Amino acid sequence: MTEHTERSLTQAIMVRWPMTIRQPRYVTAVQVHNGAGFSYRRTIDAVVFDTWPSGGLKLHGLEIKVSKQDLRRELQNTQKSVDWADHLDQYSIVAPRGLVDLDLLPPKWGLFIPDGEGLRARRKPLMLHAERRVDMNRSIAAAFVRALVDRSLSHEAKVAEFQRGHEIGKDEGERNAKASQRRVKELEQAIVDFEQASGVGISTWQSDKIGEAVKLVMNGGIKRRISYAPNVRTLGEQLLELADELDSLQEAFA
Repeated sequence: MTEHTERSLTQAIMVRWPMTIRQPRYVTAVQVHNGAGFSYRRTIDAVVFDTWPSGGLKLHGLEIKVSKQDLRRELQNTQKSVDWADHLDQYSIVAPRGLVDLDLLPPKWGLFIPDGEGLRARRKPLMLHAERRVDMNRSIAAAFVRALVDRSLSHEAKVAEFQRGHEIGKDEGERNAKASQRRVKELEQAIVDFEQASGVGISTWQSDKIGEAVKLVMNGGIKRRISYAPNVRTLGEQLLELADELDSLQEAFA
């Protein structure tokens, strides 16, 4: 069983609520104070801001617990969640599997446990307030932005974003390659069908001559040239010229 640390669970939070480059939905800051400067009293492990109106523009506070002793202190003294409650819509614990007894958590708190590199909801959080929360004051907003900038400038964040971009590019490259392979197979089959129906083999060496012959037939060139002959003598001459052209084309296909 993997031994999870605060650092590994912080990384799991970033995976569960990623700040993607394209149309980002979540903005996640870690180690957020509940005030700017020296006015703060509490620091929460992470705050996730859902920036989509369809998601409710919710602020979700997350507290990481890696030991039963740490969890016990949190449950015995919920002042941290109280200090943040007016500014959050949801509050959850992030902990290793089997560490938290759901019956001991406050009913509105959520619980997230590791799932691969990310997290999954063992219990989804409920809204902390029956009515819409009060707006975040500027002091807390400043602390949130500062924590966000600190994270964006960190080496680990840059490495994580680079890796995420690499994976996105790799996936797109694989999809484009598969689409190109399908197109090549379709074109190869079209060539086989043409060669079987026409009895003419297509090669890159004489492809222009083959195109001219197909165009002549498809445009009704043979029929028009014969129908325009005003008399038998002219018709005979045109047939001879046409025969010469067809001989030339036949030699090109050989």
